[in-house]
Amino acid sequence: MRGAKLEESVLEASKSRARPSIRVLDEGLEAAALAARATAGAILIGGNADSLRCVAAFGADAKLLLERGAPLNPELAKRALGRRKPFVVTSLALDPQFSTRSSRKTRTAMLAPLHDGKKTVGLLQLVNPKSPARFTTRETHIVEGLARYITTSLIQTSSLRRQEGLAAHDPLTGLRNVRELNSELNKAVAAARRAGRDMALMFVDVDHLKRVNSKLGHAAGSEALKRTGKALSEAAAGVGEVFRFGGDEFIVVQKNASKESARALADHLRSHVAASTEGPMRLGGDLPTITVSVGVAMLSGLRYLNGQPPSDLRARLMTIADRVLFRAKAAGRNRVVVATSRDDRL
Repeated sequence: MRGAKLEESVLEASKSRARPSIRVLDEGLEAAALAARATAGAILIGGNADSLRCVAAFGADAKLLLERGAPLNPELAKRALGRRKPFVVTSLALDPQFSTRSSRKTRTAMLAPLHDGKKTVGLLQLVNPKSPARFTTRETHIVEGLARYITTSLIQTSSLRRQEGLAAHDPLTGLRNVRELNSELNKAVAAARRAGRDMALMFVDVDHLKRVNSKLGHAAGSEALKRTGKALSEAAAGVGEVFRFGGDEFIVVQKNASKESARALADHLRSHVAASTEGPMRLGGDLPTITVSVGVAMLSGLRYLNGQPPSDLRARLMTIADRVLFRAKAAGRNRVVVATSRDDRL
């Protein structure tokens, strides 16, 4: 991992709410404080003084650091970022370069760069306003090792989160996959039932994808799916969530909907896909304008709701939406069909 990507990954991991990242920060700070006899400290992430953000802190000024985000002493941070080894300042209150109120209270400070040997991505800062003694060589070496541990652990956490993200997303379109759909849809159904509101599930099918695959090749078919996924995401932004179901099908979930708003969104999805893909694309032949058919099922359209677990209601919604999608395709494709209560045949 190099350059800006390393800094970005460490910052991403440090901001994460995942337990590994929080544990790494807390353990790293606690160990550093014990090793260096520090009474206050912070972990700051960023490649330069202007971009540094405080992501963990303890002791004096901890609350202010976390609320402000930036270091209390940017001059000291800037000076430390230009070094490869821990940077120690003694008698800090007497140093004319540093004039903040916090600095005037501090006699000794150590800042250890967070880096992988190639690029600095942050700082581990330790201060001791009570002890006039210098940090010992042994303490400095220990803190340097802890800084490497914090950096490595954050990068590993970030890598793990990226792998988890890949497992939750369709590799072709980048959209969330069926596993994510089932989980999110169960939550959406339960929330809608508690709030007494309606919601919609839409099955979206790419028209004539098999024809594209057979005539132009699977590369063209894959490109059609990517373009469709992108267009659906654009059209649903702010009002619906898009998932890749598999094959030539996508699912859109509208969590707070009426039958009228659901039909309007489905029509917008259909028209936006066509408008966004209009015009031929050379890929083993001319890829025609892509159209989609949409089947819409409403939670209020289910005849039996009471006592039904969210997973059962989810399954029924998907069955009904798939059923009316078939009607849309049978009627000529490139159209929307909204289910009625008569479509809920158990």
